[in-house]
Amino acid sequence: MEKILFFLSSINYRVKNPVYTLLYAFYALIIYVCMFVNVNAQEIKILDLSNEDRQKLQLVENYLNSISTLKARFFQISPEGVNTEGTFYLRRPGKIRVEYDPPSPFLIVGDGFLLHYHDKELGQINDWPIFDTPLGALSDDSIRLNEELVVTSFKSEHGSIKLRLIQRSDPALGGITLFFSDSPIVLKQWAIDDAQGMLTRIILFEIEKNLKLDPRLFIFDDPRKQTNIR
Repeated sequence: MEKILFFLSSINYRVKNPVYTLLYAFYALIIYVCMFVNVNAQEIKILDLSNEDRQKLQLVENYLNSISTLKARFFQISPEGVNTEGTFYLRRPGKIRVEYDPPSPFLIVGDGFLLHYHDKELGQINDWPIFDTPLGALSDDSIRLNEELVVTSFKSEHGSIKLRLIQRSDPALGGITLFFSDSPIVLKQWAIDDAQGMLTRIILFEIEKNLKLDPRLFIFDDPRKQTNIR
C-alpha cells in the first residue's frame, strides 16, 4: 500500500508539468484497483432499457465480440486539457499496447496477464493485473454486458450510441464511457472517469479492425530483467 501511495504522489507531482498529465487519470484508475481489491461487490441496479435500446445494446455487444484485433491512431485529452496523440493496438484476449508519440516518455503494454506502465524518462515501471481495469475487461475473451461490466447509462440519438460501464466487482473505482457510430456500429472514442473524478478522453481515427498484428507488440521488454542479466 505504501508503494502505491508513493507512486500516486509521484505522478501527482509530475502533473504540474503539462506533459505528464497525459496518463494521470488512467494510472489513478489502475492504482485504485490495487487499493480496493478487497472491497465486497455492491448491489448494482440494472438499467431499465426500452426494447429498441436493448436491441441496440445487443448490437454493441456483438460488435465488441467481433473484434479480434484493432489498430487505431488516437487523440487524447487529459484531465487538465493537455492533448497528445499516439497509436493504440488491441488483440483479444487481454493484449493491449498504447504508444504515445514523442516527446511523451510513456508506454503501456498489456501482455495478456499484466498491464505494464513504463515511464522511460524516469525509468519507472509498474505492473497491474490487466483484467482488473475497465479497459482490460473490454479486451476479455468474451464480453457480456450487464454481467461483470454493468451498463449504468445508455443513450442512442442522432446516429450515435453512448453508454457508460462500471465493473460489478468494484463500482467505486469509476467507469468507462464508450461512444459508437450507429450505422454501422463502430467504436469511435472512450472516456475514463476515475475514482478521483478525473476524466481522460480518447478519440480514435484511422481505425483498422481484425488485421494481422505483430505478436511482439504485446511483449514488454522489461529493462529490469536486462539490468539483472548484466
